[in-house]
Amino acid sequence: MKYSTALTLVLTILMAATVSADVDVENANADSFILSAYARVRYSEFGGALTIPDRSFSIESAGLTADFDIDDNLSGQLQLEIKPDDIFLKDCYILWEPFNVIGLQAGQFKKPFCLNTITSTWSLQAIDHSITHRELSDLLYSGRDIGVTGILNPDPVWLPRLSLGVFNGSPDAINQDNEIQYVGRAEFDLPLGVIVGTDLSALRFGEEDIESVEGYTCSARQKAMGTDLQLSIEINKDFSFLLRSEYLRGDNWQLVNVIQGVDPPEFQTWWATGGITWETGKPALESISTSVSMASWQPDRSTDSREDELTITVNIDTGTPVCVRAAFVNHRPHNILFEEEHSDYILEVTLDI
Repeated sequence: MKYSTALTLVLTILMAATVSADVDVENANADSFILSAYARVRYSEFGGALTIPDRSFSIESAGLTADFDIDDNLSGQLQLEIKPDDIFLKDCYILWEPFNVIGLQAGQFKKPFCLNTITSTWSLQAIDHSITHRELSDLLYSGRDIGVTGILNPDPVWLPRLSLGVFNGSPDAINQDNEIQYVGRAEFDLPLGVIVGTDLSALRFGEEDIESVEGYTCSARQKAMGTDLQLSIEINKDFSFLLRSEYLRGDNWQLVNVIQGVDPPEFQTWWATGGITWETGKPALESISTSVSMASWQPDRSTDSREDELTITVNIDTGTPVCVRAAFVNHRPHNILFEEEHSDYILEVTLDI
């Protein structure tokens, strides 16, 4: 993209921030129907052993969201996301809550597995999801899928919040193999603002097999599990501290042919993010936050090959629909062929109206 075109896009988004926010549309079939939109424009300078500089403007993502309440117990969301080379349905679900402590969600949405995945991009302190999210999404343990999830949110604070779901295993054509995936997550509220979570994801794969009696064969169930910690502290009326961390292990089925009965190696991954937010109280500059994130991905625990990722992010919330983020991302491969340590620099302007 040419610099002049990219600059025009940035200026257009900044000017659009002056328009009104969410639009509440009247609809005789819904108590509330709200349309909203977002866009993320990014400038990146990628590191690596390159002969020429690799710098570019891009539209990271843009989307249109419709949130609706049918009545007091029934709500839902429809979200389309647009990228320069694609447009796709991101979320499409109905949430039924007949009682305060029980809910049922059906459609396409995030599976309740991997804290980094289920935490919205808008709520992440880092500029992007970690390498943990990217790898587990590729392995189909986490990410968006079509299915049904039961939700239990009991009144006693000492009881965990539970999410138990059944999914297709993948929304993609590559995994339409007549097998389903089971996912479960529990969260415990502890004293001093501590939240501890634990989750499990299990799926398997099948294919036609003319040599078997059934004409079909499938793999053993591939499993991944993890635990996570969240800590939020109000230092004073202006400053707050937030810590999130997670550790996961599971079967790396991509490295072997699990349908033929080969036992997969076990992967290991973890990430942690700590950040401080300053609430300025100024109308033109609502808050400034900074965070440091570290993540690591080891595809096979029996080897010493792994990839580490260090991210430093600064976020400026202007108090309008516009936010500005800057980040330094350092990639550190260890004993990985054809991979060298390099750093990326990212500047992003986000509009959420």
